[in-house]
Amino acid sequence: MSFAARWLRRRPLSYTVLVVFILDRSLSMMAPRTYDHRGKWFHLIDLVELLLKRLNRSRMAPAFRVGFIWYSDDVDVVERDGNVYFPVAPRNLALEAFRESTERNRPYGMTAIADALDAAASVVEKYINHVTLPPEKYGTVFLFSDGRETKRSVDDVVTAAEKITMDLAEKLRSLNERNRIGLATIALGKDADRETLRDIATYLREAQRKVLEERGLLALVDPPYHEKMFIDSPSENRITREWEEAVRRFVERLSETATV
Repeated sequence: MSFAARWLRRRPLSYTVLVVFILDRSLSMMAPRTYDHRGKWFHLIDLVELLLKRLNRSRMAPAFRVGFIWYSDDVDVVERDGNVYFPVAPRNLALEAFRESTERNRPYGMTAIADALDAAASVVEKYINHVTLPPEKYGTVFLFSDGRETKRSVDDVVTAAEKITMDLAEKLRSLNERNRIGLATIALGKDADRETLRDIATYLREAQRKVLEERGLLALVDPPYHEKMFIDSPSENRITREWEEAVRRFVERLSETATV
């Protein structure tokens, strides 16, 4: 049994875990740089849907709340019945909300990463202020991008990321000293601003490093340092079946180890 599984077995579900997906829908996401020659956007949808199904089967399923933000020239925070994050169990409302959002978020335009991070910060802040949830709260924001900031500046991207990883992280800790939130970044191609994506990613905690190593994933994460929650683009600039599955497992493991 893995470190995470042993730890979770001992721990009652007196907490919640927020997972936020920031999803690139810029026009370049239609590029068929994939193993089956479909656009990257289609693969991103498949990846998220499978992740939501896996989270539904997790022993932590009752704790998860999942939100979605699509971005290109503008930003769409997925909302349903006034909610911006959704449970995955017992009924997978997160999967339902995500599927409803895909048709109106087909790729177009460019890459407003800073705006998307600002929107994610608003979702995280709502989660922090959600008084009917237990005060013990954790979270991970996952940013997927195949491009570079085109609307604002790189400094704006860094500032927006720091609002999540510093300002809101501190606000979370003021509720409970155990609380934390991380930002993970995934480059979906060589045209992504991989330097900035790595720069804004949160450092892995030692327990997370151990879980990723146990699962054979550490070599994929932040090479050659393996320090940050960052996955570089595939080496051949083409999404392979193996790389895609490894990314799914990375996101699942980070989601489940947010509390450790």
